[in-house]
Amino acid sequence: MFHRFATALSFLTVFRLPLSDGNPFTPSDLARSFSCFPLVGLLLGACAFAAASALRPVVPPLLLAALLVTAMAVLTRGLHHDGLADLFDGFWGGYTPERRLEIMRDSRIGSFGVLSLVLAVLLKTAAVYSLLSAAHLLPLLVVPALSRAGMAAAAFRSRYARSSGGLAQPFLEHMTRTELVTASAIALAAAVLFTPGASVLLVPAAAAVAVFVRRLSNRRIGGITGDVLGATNEIGEVVLYSLAACCYTP
Repeated sequence: MFHRFATALSFLTVFRLPLSDGNPFTPSDLARSFSCFPLVGLLLGACAFAAASALRPVVPPLLLAALLVTAMAVLTRGLHHDGLADLFDGFWGGYTPERRLEIMRDSRIGSFGVLSLVLAVLLKTAAVYSLLSAAHLLPLLVVPALSRAGMAAAAFRSRYARSSGGLAQPFLEHMTRTELVTASAIALAAAVLFTPGASVLLVPAAAAVAVFVRRLSNRRIGGITGDVLGATNEIGEVVLYSLAACCYTP
């Protein structure tokens, strides 16, 4: 389990843990790390929760919300934001699956990508501001775990869209039901434990986002890619933070 967590942590965040056996990642290691994606989300959520708890008495809520959203982007190296921008540029900038995949691989960002990033940051900041103002901080801990469980759900038994291969291909080809069940159980336990009232909305919403993005990606590009997984997380966070804000604020 430690090796799986270290693998997930190194891919999803700026943090690194020494591998217990010193060996490089194998395709099976990458796939098995899906089971620890929600644990990485809990770690990120714990950082956000601790910072919010410490700074809320001295930092205005809107500024603190912006700082927390910024910190989460820094801690994840903007990996999921990049996926979101690429997905929007490709899905709405191309007219064939081949052209969409070509656009998504381009390192340049287009107008659809910029718009998606602006809207995602604005919506997340507004939702976190509402939670801070209402002094309900536990969703900050839970949402990142649920959104990363959504990544595992989107990946399970999905076809990799690029015939030439890519970073996410080993994740998809070697993933088993065990990884999905483990990731789902961890995220569900966190939601029920820390946000019992809102979990009846947050858990189904996380699953719905994963299903929606997966089906949309299958229609648009004939499968999924690493960008699609990153976008699943970002869209999930926007939806879940917004739902939590509606649940916990008058």
